[in-house]
Amino acid sequence: MKKMKKVLAMAMALSLGITAGCGGGKDVPTEQTEETTAKEKITVSVHPSGHGLPAYVAEQNGYYEEEGLEVETLVYIGAPPQMEAYEAGAWDIGTTGFGGIVLGVAKSSLKIIGVTIDDGTVMGLWARPDSDIVNAGYQEETGCYGTAENWKDLEILYTQGTITDIMLTATLECLGLAADDVVRTNMDSSPAFTAFQAGSGDLVQANSSFYFNAEDAGWVPVTTGVSQEIYMPSVIVASDKMIEEDPETVEKWVRAYMKGVQWIKDYPEEAAELFVEFCEENGVATDEANALKFVDAQIIKIPSPKEQTGYFKKAEEGERTVLQEALMKCMETYVSMGNYTQEDADALMLDENYDGSFMEGLNP
Repeated sequence: MKKMKKVLAMAMALSLGITAGCGGGKDVPTEQTEETTAKEKITVSVHPSGHGLPAYVAEQNGYYEEEGLEVETLVYIGAPPQMEAYEAGAWDIGTTGFGGIVLGVAKSSLKIIGVTIDDGTVMGLWARPDSDIVNAGYQEETGCYGTAENWKDLEILYTQGTITDIMLTATLECLGLAADDVVRTNMDSSPAFTAFQAGSGDLVQANSSFYFNAEDAGWVPVTTGVSQEIYMPSVIVASDKMIEEDPETVEKWVRAYMKGVQWIKDYPEEAAELFVEFCEENGVATDEANALKFVDAQIIKIPSPKEQTGYFKKAEEGERTVLQEALMKCMETYVSMGNYTQEDADALMLDENYDGSFMEGLNP
């Protein structure tokens, strides 16, 4: 098993170097060794999350070797350090979430060349099972538990400026409420979870791996990304320069990544084991049971290359593509909250920031 090593104060690096082996101690001519072991070198970047797992699978299963690639993978906890490293020239291709989409695509020179997980599938605001909002029952018309009266003045523990803001805003709009009608307490996921366990707050954010921890605790998801029909894709990105100068290497890495996706779909239980290893090597605690839930709920739903080509085609209405429409819906909420500017939103919509040809090339 290849181990990870630190490369930055805010990041971990997974050493994916390919080791050339010679059997039986036989002398092998130097020229032949160099020729047979020569591989295209590439540095990629991911997060210790669902969109990073296919890259880890590709490394562990030898898919990079199959493509003739020698890969070093830099693993970052979040988008800001990941994109700072990109600006410093540390990597040229990888996967990222919505924060990276804005920082790397709208504000810099990355292109979106594919989609990975949908963060909307494992996000929710959770209440205690004996709360008034749960007792009021689920309301089909609003996609949440409780009425406007139940929601008004509730204290919600969550990380502001994240995808939860989109879900909360959508829910409140369905109820005819505004952000000022609830008490929003800004906390990171882990301390918010702990505080809620101790009795603080009325609702708590529990996204990603915390989603299943909340489920295990017996809490009730009073609104979710699924119930609010939120599609928040993480994406595959590559630099303009690499796409222009070395498209063959981009194609090879994307092919290896999508091989990893297919393997996860075929072997979800084994994938869950690798997910635990991948997360723990990067300081993210999880267990195999929750990892399997995560794989089943989110990672195996990564679209196939054929499905992905549809995201780069024009939506039924308007001039934007399906992917642009989804990203713009999220950006509109963020702009209204002041997280990003309209200029950021406009920049993200430029057609030059998208290239669906690599997924198109993987189709039979």
